Amino acid sequence: MAENNLNHNLDFNDIPEENNADVFTNFKEKLESVQTFPGLYAFKFILTGGVAKLTELRAVLPDDNFIETPSKTGKYISVTVKKWMLNADAVVDIYKKVGEIKGIMML
Repeated sequence: MAENNLNHNLDFNDIPEENNADVFTNFKEKLESVQTFPGLYAFKFILTGGVAKLTELRAVLPDDNFIETPSKTGKYISVTVKKWMLNADAVVDIYKKVGEIKGIMML
Protein backbone atom coordinates (compact mmCIF):
# COMPACT_ATOMS: atom_id res chain seq x y z
CA MET A 1 0.00 0.00 0.00
CA ALA A 2 1.43 3.37 -0.96
CA GLU A 3 2.12 5.69 1.93
CA ASN A 4 2.68 8.83 -0.11
CA ASN A 5 -0.86 9.95 0.71
CA LEU A 6 -0.64 9.82 4.51
CA ASN A 7 -1.85 13.24 5.62
CA HIS A 8 1.53 14.85 5.00
CA ASN A 9 -0.16 18.05 3.85
CA LEU A 10 -1.99 18.67 7.12
CA ASP A 11 -0.48 20.93 9.70
CA PHE A 12 -1.64 21.48 13.26
CA ASN A 13 -1.90 25.18 12.38
CA ASP A 14 -4.55 24.30 9.78
CA ILE A 15 -6.96 23.57 12.62
CA PRO A 16 -8.23 26.84 14.10
CA GLU A 17 -8.66 27.30 17.84
CA GLU A 18 -12.44 27.66 18.01
CA ASN A 19 -15.14 25.60 19.64
CA ASN A 20 -14.84 21.85 19.09
CA ALA A 21 -17.63 21.63 16.49
CA ASP A 22 -15.93 24.26 14.33
CA VAL A 23 -12.50 22.69 14.80
CA PHE A 24 -13.68 19.28 13.65
CA THR A 25 -15.71 20.72 10.76
CA ASN A 26 -12.69 22.68 9.52
CA PHE A 27 -10.39 19.70 10.04
CA LYS A 28 -12.74 17.44 8.05
CA GLU A 29 -12.84 19.92 5.15
CA LYS A 30 -9.05 20.20 5.10
CA LEU A 31 -8.65 16.44 5.41
CA GLU A 32 -10.98 15.78 2.47
CA SER A 33 -8.95 18.20 0.35
CA VAL A 34 -5.64 16.36 0.90
CA GLN A 35 -6.52 12.73 1.68
CA THR A 36 -8.08 10.10 -0.58
CA PHE A 37 -10.72 7.85 0.95
CA PRO A 38 -11.02 5.03 1.42
CA GLY A 39 -7.35 4.89 2.28
CA LEU A 40 -4.62 4.45 4.83
CA TYR A 41 -4.53 7.24 7.41
CA ALA A 42 -1.75 7.85 9.93
CA PHE A 43 -3.04 8.98 13.31
CA LYS A 44 -0.33 10.66 15.39
CA PHE A 45 -0.44 11.33 19.09
CA ILE A 46 1.83 12.56 21.88
CA LEU A 47 1.11 10.98 25.28
CA THR A 48 2.17 12.52 28.57
CA GLY A 49 0.60 10.01 30.94
CA GLY A 50 2.77 6.96 30.38
CA VAL A 51 1.34 3.46 30.25
CA ALA A 52 -2.06 4.51 31.61
CA LYS A 53 -2.65 6.84 28.65
CA LEU A 54 -1.40 4.22 26.25
CA THR A 55 -3.99 1.81 27.66
CA GLU A 56 -6.75 4.41 27.20
CA LEU A 57 -5.65 5.04 23.61
CA ARG A 58 -5.63 1.31 22.89
CA ALA A 59 -9.25 1.17 24.10
CA VAL A 60 -10.19 3.55 21.25
CA LEU A 61 -8.06 1.72 18.65
CA PRO A 62 -8.04 -1.85 20.04
CA ASP A 63 -7.20 -3.86 16.92
CA ASP A 64 -4.54 -1.60 15.47
CA ASN A 65 -0.75 -1.70 15.41
CA PHE A 66 0.87 1.05 17.48
CA ILE A 67 4.30 2.43 16.63
CA GLU A 68 5.58 3.85 19.92
CA THR A 69 8.61 6.09 20.30
CA PRO A 70 9.53 7.34 23.78
CA SER A 71 11.19 10.73 24.14
CA LYS A 72 14.83 10.83 25.22
CA THR A 73 13.81 11.95 28.71
CA GLY A 74 10.95 9.45 28.94
CA LYS A 75 8.38 12.17 29.66
CA TYR A 76 6.49 11.63 26.42
CA ILE A 77 5.56 8.82 24.08
CA SER A 78 4.96 9.49 20.41
CA VAL A 79 2.42 7.09 18.90
CA THR A 80 1.57 6.51 15.25
CA VAL A 81 -1.33 4.29 14.27
CA LYS A 82 -1.90 3.55 10.58
CA LYS A 83 -5.47 2.52 9.92
CA TRP A 84 -7.56 1.93 6.80
CA MET A 85 -10.32 4.53 6.92
CA LEU A 86 -13.43 4.64 4.76
CA ASN A 87 -14.00 8.41 4.95
CA ALA A 88 -13.13 11.64 6.75
CA ASP A 89 -16.09 11.28 9.12
CA ALA A 90 -14.58 8.06 10.49
CA VAL A 91 -11.25 9.84 11.09
CA VAL A 92 -13.00 12.70 12.89
CA ASP A 93 -14.96 10.22 15.04
CA ILE A 94 -11.72 8.66 16.27
CA TYR A 95 -10.17 12.05 17.00
CA LYS A 96 -13.30 13.02 18.98
CA LYS A 97 -13.03 9.86 21.10
CA VAL A 98 -9.31 10.38 21.71
CA GLY A 99 -9.95 14.06 22.44
CA GLU A 100 -11.88 13.04 25.56
CA ILE A 101 -8.70 11.55 27.06
CA LYS A 102 -6.63 14.07 29.02
CA GLY A 103 -2.89 13.85 28.52
CA ILE A 104 -3.01 12.98 24.81
CA MET A 105 -2.15 15.58 22.18
CA MET A 106 -3.49 14.87 18.71
CA LEU A 107 -1.33 15.89 15.76
